[in-house]
Amino acid sequence: MNLARWGVVPYITAWSSEETSPVVVVVRGGRIAYADERAEDRDGSGVLWTRIGFSPGVGVPEFKSVHFFRQREAMRRLLCQVCGTPCGKSGLWMLSREEYESADGPWPAPVMTAHPPVCPGCVERSARLCPHLRRGYVVLRPRRVAPAGFSGMLYRPTRAGLAPSDATIAHNDPRTRWLRATQLHVQLEDYDVIGLGNMIITG
Repeated sequence: MNLARWGVVPYITAWSSEETSPVVVVVRGGRIAYADERAEDRDGSGVLWTRIGFSPGVGVPEFKSVHFFRQREAMRRLLCQVCGTPCGKSGLWMLSREEYESADGPWPAPVMTAHPPVCPGCVERSARLCPHLRRGYVVLRPRRVAPAGFSGMLYRPTRAGLAPSDATIAHNDPRTRWLRATQLHVQLEDYDVIGLGNMIITG
């Protein structure tokens, strides 16, 4: 779905009408599950995802919140996080200065991010309106985009029951069977830095 008709509300932004559903988390088959689990609750890798309503454009946009399903779809299908259109090979990644500098190293070290791509037509709009880019950002064009990990609620079995905690783990971590995911991360590899905004480069 193309959300461009709602103006500057990014495709992956959650709306006030899209509430998370109350669920009962149980252990079944050596992994966490929902007591009333449905097929759409898991992705193709078998990872359990947090349920959330789907009604974009209804209510008020919550700019600080990401819609779990649309974020995942934008990553998997390389959709622009702003307008929702397919990016294909023209997809760019805009990372804040803090995110880029906290990577494993400078270029060409791989960078892991939970931010989906941006199409060339939405770069200027993102730079102008996105708060997390105002202190500086980079624009990357990767030649490879690889699955990297998941963020969400990681459950730990205890004698008192399941104990949840926030976590980000690798996509091939065996603990994914205990994770209720909210965001998908990818790794950008062999990339070119094609733009700098408000960045002070030293060295």
